[in-house]
Amino acid sequence: MNKLSGKISQLTISGNMTLVDVDVRGTQMTVITIGVPEKVAYLKTGKDIELLFNESEVSIGKLGQGEISLINQMDCVVERLVPGQIFSQVMLSFQGFGLTSLITTRSARRLNLEPGDRVTAFIKTNEVLLKEPNGIGHAH
Repeated sequence: MNKLSGKISQLTISGNMTLVDVDVRGTQMTVITIGVPEKVAYLKTGKDIELLFNESEVSIGKLGQGEISLINQMDCVVERLVPGQIFSQVMLSFQGFGLTSLITTRSARRLNLEPGDRVTAFIKTNEVLLKEPNGIGHAH
């Protein structure tokens, strides 16, 4: 499980859902969650929060390959690759955080990934969980 720490910077509410913008060391990440601030205590601007997401939810693209609809885009550096027959683990560095992506080995080869490469990691807003530091994880 990947974990990033940040601070809630903005909340956009519609019905019983909240779009939560989180500042992670100068990079905006966005999470969609079920619940509204009146009913969910941790949904407050300025609140410290952790973002959790599975390795299999991290897609990778080489920089400069066009626009994409995914808002959660993190400029990373490939630290290490652990290739397997079907899947490869790609260890990334982002703003001092270590992240792991699990992609097909075919994709890793097609992208010609090497340690030191600058890549963009993408995560869909609905694949990220919010968690209060030292608290219980909250479903999205």
